[in-house]
Amino acid sequence: MQYGVVLPIQGINQGLDEFLGELITESQVAEEAGFDAVFLPEFHQAKNGAVVSPALIGAAILQATSTLRFGTAVLAAPLHHPLRIAEDTLMLDWLSSGRFILGMGAGHQVADFAAYGVDHRSRTERFEEILHILGLCFAGEPFAHAGEFFEIKAEITPRPYSKPRPPIWLGAHGPVGIDRAARRSDLWLADPQRHIAIVARLAGHYRERCAVHGTSPKVGIFREAWVADGTESSLSEWTRSVMAVHRLYYNVGAYRPEFEPWATRSLPRSEFSFELLSPGRFLVGDGAQLRHTVEEWRKLTGAQYLALRFRQPQGPSHAATCEALRRFGHEVISATPRGEEG
Repeated sequence: MQYGVVLPIQGINQGLDEFLGELITESQVAEEAGFDAVFLPEFHQAKNGAVVSPALIGAAILQATSTLRFGTAVLAAPLHHPLRIAEDTLMLDWLSSGRFILGMGAGHQVADFAAYGVDHRSRTERFEEILHILGLCFAGEPFAHAGEFFEIKAEITPRPYSKPRPPIWLGAHGPVGIDRAARRSDLWLADPQRHIAIVARLAGHYRERCAVHGTSPKVGIFREAWVADGTESSLSEWTRSVMAVHRLYYNVGAYRPEFEPWATRSLPRSEFSFELLSPGRFLVGDGAQLRHTVEEWRKLTGAQYLALRFRQPQGPSHAATCEALRRFGHEVISATPRGEEG
């Protein structure tokens, strides 16, 4: 098993300059603790500002580390022109000597599509076309493309540092997206809302589609995580913070009735509880508990990668997060066999 860290996009009640500096420090701590990579999602129009350009922050993280990989988890690809995605990817690939992971998804926030002037209803078809164009870009040869959304005649340089190209990870949970991941990605990344039993079921569908397309399956899982003995204040802060984020997910429709039957109605806050979500979604406990849960999840899903988010916008603190990363490295990573590189 390999482990990555999903970094927060925002720090509440602090300046953005201070927060960005903390992200770089947390990345350095993650590298020292034995994590494989850190990741940033793409998020727009957050109150009080947030990380809106993960690739730019990724460049700073890659420069401040030496072995740690950086990835977007995930970029809302339909919001962007494919040549911009390709050229940014190539620069990060060369800047880091091959330590960049291009993670993408179809996007879902209607307000962001409106802000970018992109038809939200076209995102699936647009994403497919973008992936095709990226393949042409990374081939390093002149090409002409005339599609539904883009008409391009170009030769994108330089050729990738990574061979044959930087790794592409795709996030998805629907049948169309899972088939896309099987056809076009190096890893399928399951989202943090789905229960681990649902992830296992979807992983089975993904492997079936890989068999149809003649590709090699690789499964990654995005989860919330904390290292705690059950009494410290940082655990309470983490619980409050993680529930605030997942309540937001619930409010914008990320919890779906076809996966979570209880999402068919509007749950009051008293019912949308840690006890409802935690089993199968949150990785929390001391070292022995964490190792046991990771092994259970690995056997159930066949996952080779865990991308773990320790810190939310509301907490825990930077200092507590760094300590949790160090503890996870000592109590889990160093005691768990490492998988092959992705």
